[in-house]
Amino acid sequence: MADEHELEGQKLDLIVVDSSLEDLKGFGRDQLDAAQEVFKVYKTVYVKSCVFYIPKVDSELILDGQGYYVEEAKDQNGVIKIVLSTHES
Repeated sequence: MADEHELEGQKLDLIVVDSSLEDLKGFGRDQLDAAQEVFKVYKTVYVKSCVFYIPKVDSELILDGQGYYVEEAKDQNGVIKIVLSTHES
């Protein structure tokens, strides 16, 4: 299920899922962003904890040449789940 992607300059096997904010946290924040005319793109990345680290929230990561901000990151039984966001262009 994993595909090869570049994360922070490393070629790694990752699962990358395009996510909506409703999938992640409910609709309250999504409505706030829309009211402020801020449109964000979210991706959820799954990577084995033995090949990558848990990044700090609000830090920046580069995924496939695109900069994203870390919204959430946690280890779930050996797999790191990282929720990333960027402004839609």
